[in-house]
Amino acid sequence: MAKKQLFIQWDSTNDCNLKCRHCYHNKEGNQEHSQEKKNLMSLIEVKSMIDDLVQTSDRWDMSPRLHISGGEPLMRRDLLDILGYTQQNRVTTKLLTNGTLITKEKAKEIKSMGVNRVQISIDGDKERHNFVRQREYSFDKAMEGISNCRDAGIGVTISFTAMQSNKNYIEQAIKDSIGVGAEMFGIQSYVPDSKLGVKDPEFIDSKGLYEIYRHQRELDKKYGDRINLLETEVLWNLMHRDDPLMQASRKEGKYLGGCGAGFSGVSVLSNGRVYPCRRLPIDIGHISEGLVNLITEKEVMQNLRDFRKMTENTGCEYVTHCKGCRAIAYATTGDYMAKDPMCFRNLVKPTDLKDMYIENAKS
Repeated sequence: MAKKQLFIQWDSTNDCNLKCRHCYHNKEGNQEHSQEKKNLMSLIEVKSMIDDLVQTSDRWDMSPRLHISGGEPLMRRDLLDILGYTQQNRVTTKLLTNGTLITKEKAKEIKSMGVNRVQISIDGDKERHNFVRQREYSFDKAMEGISNCRDAGIGVTISFTAMQSNKNYIEQAIKDSIGVGAEMFGIQSYVPDSKLGVKDPEFIDSKGLYEIYRHQRELDKKYGDRINLLETEVLWNLMHRDDPLMQASRKEGKYLGGCGAGFSGVSVLSNGRVYPCRRLPIDIGHISEGLVNLITEKEVMQNLRDFRKMTENTGCEYVTHCKGCRAIAYATTGDYMAKDPMCFRNLVKPTDLKDMYIENAKS
């Protein structure tokens, strides 16, 4: 049986060559997407963080995993040194990138440093993607980057952030992704501006998300032989709720899947500050305090593991395998333990579950 993973998602830099309209850096007041050098974690600090990840993973009999994000990680000058260190320490490493800076040469360098998979964001057709990124070259360069990764032997996962303005472009994004050799495609939910909450014009409510997931099932029948359409976002578990393992987890009150905040890792900002999740902007300390202390001792992390309290707050029996998205709950209510307003549990039909079991039986 494969070991469970302990991961860090690390914002290696705030610098970015794009200015995406929905980027969390905008919401945090960093519209210029820049970082003062004095606040950036040094190479020594980064290596110390990686050492801690490896040691803590060994202590808990887990596998270490590092997701390097940004800003744009390829704008960090010592990135190859960092990748060399993760390779040396056998830390599974993935880059979360906009793809525009991945030339053929860069793809080969990344591959040589042990990176076997990257995640590249595509948020619509060419026109919509460029509008979101606020750069006319962003779509073509991203497509080129995906192709270069494919040629270098690096697997590519496409991340599509579903918003009101781009939800009708999902199929086109899938087709474009297939065309340049991406292997996986996943849809993640947009976290609304906390000042607007559910009134954020880009926010998709429970009915809208349910319709997107049902539509993805239809698209999987159409394109599933050419690309893996992932069902890994938190609320996908509502479409799997009759699975025997899910039922057992509810009965025993054990965590099985869904939102990993509080359980499987943390998010580290470019200056070393730590959040439970990159989309849940609650500062719980500095990475120099150590992962064991941050994960086990911080009150926010303890609350995120308290199913009794979460069940009382949400009134939901499914928290042990779903938890909702704590980031969206926080953005819309100010309470990270509140009910996720995107929850579509009461909308799921028996046919949704039946279709899943038929597909699983075929595979």
